[in-house]
Amino acid sequence: MGGIAPLDGAAGGGLEEREPDQAFQRRPAAFAEVPWSTWRDWRFQQRNTLRRASSLRSVYPHIPSELVRRAEVWEARGFRFQLTPYLQALIERDEQGVPLPTDPITRQYLPVFDELASEPVPLRLRRKDEYVPSEENWEVDAEMLTPIAQHKYDSRVIVYATDSCLAYCTYCLRSLQSTAQEENHGGVRRHWAATLDAIRARPGVEEVILSGGDPLLLDNSELDRMLGELRAIPHIRTLRVHSRAFSQNPYRIDDELATVLARHEVTAMAVHVIHPRELTPELRATVRRIRRAGAPTLFLAQIPLVKGVNDDVATLRRLFLDLYAAGIKPYYLLHAMPNIPAAAAQRTSVRRGIELLRAIGRTIAHPAFPEFIILHRGGKKTVPLELDGTPEFRFEHDDDGHPIIRLLGWKGTWETYLDGTD
Repeated sequence: MGGIAPLDGAAGGGLEEREPDQAFQRRPAAFAEVPWSTWRDWRFQQRNTLRRASSLRSVYPHIPSELVRRAEVWEARGFRFQLTPYLQALIERDEQGVPLPTDPITRQYLPVFDELASEPVPLRLRRKDEYVPSEENWEVDAEMLTPIAQHKYDSRVIVYATDSCLAYCTYCLRSLQSTAQEENHGGVRRHWAATLDAIRARPGVEEVILSGGDPLLLDNSELDRMLGELRAIPHIRTLRVHSRAFSQNPYRIDDELATVLARHEVTAMAVHVIHPRELTPELRATVRRIRRAGAPTLFLAQIPLVKGVNDDVATLRRLFLDLYAAGIKPYYLLHAMPNIPAAAAQRTSVRRGIELLRAIGRTIAHPAFPEFIILHRGGKKTVPLELDGTPEFRFEHDDDGHPIIRLLGWKGTWETYLDGTD
């Protein structure tokens, strides 16, 4: 971030006029002179995203040197972080305006973990579920129709429209693509025609999912064209878009985008939300905006379970209910994946997730209750809410004593999943 960038384009990106929101009113002092008409332009948010350790003090002049150093360590290891001004405004800060390291927004987007305060542990001594570059790419070559299209399940194809994201969550496997020069995603323009041909050649494919990175980093005209070309394929019945923009830069979901989604009858939007504080008035407004445009869209929340952020009954229960009240179905509670940085600080055990969901149980309406999911190399697996497991979902330890789960995958093969610890 190199100071406040000038506005170049229509204010608000097509958003209707309305009063300043809570995020604008809580913006950091570095943005005190930014007017509301500029703040709500999603392009302004992207241009002024905090991306470098060296820029932290431009927004937080009193930030401790140790937190800056941890961000420098993160960068030196090849990882990214990004905070839009909107996200910066959501972070709880102390009396000097410094982000609280324990804040649930801080912990998702800034590398504040104690593990970064010491020298890196030699690879041979690291926990098995800590980040290892060779374990980063979970795709199976045989499933890749093109470098951007994956066909794992018979009826669905997922298209990685971009590798870029609006903000790189510290616990997200996708965010680690910043270290993988050999990744085959991206280049949607280069591979789009071949991807359409591959989908047309498979009449059993009924749904296409646009994911990334974040497909909403593409402009509205490009999304309009892509969705139109997919809708023109006779056997495609449903279209789904996965995006973190709702909680990272909700101004991106402007009136024009809502019209595009309605024009192509986008069936579902997967909204990535993890903490109740992310359910701001602005996020709720995005849902209303898309519905007013006439899109038949079902809103589904994907909710990673992250230690120190949402791994307690009160937080999850409130999140589930708030999502339901906003018209967003709590769809998946996702166990934080292995092979992420600072795994010990971010991953609970699978049993902890079971305990949390059992405690919430029937205290909330059934539509507000998500499915607990593990993502593994072979696909995904619903976690049975049995503390001792089941014959097809076994809690075990490997030869080194690390907790693992042996599970029967959807293809009928046994898979091993590295568990976390509490």
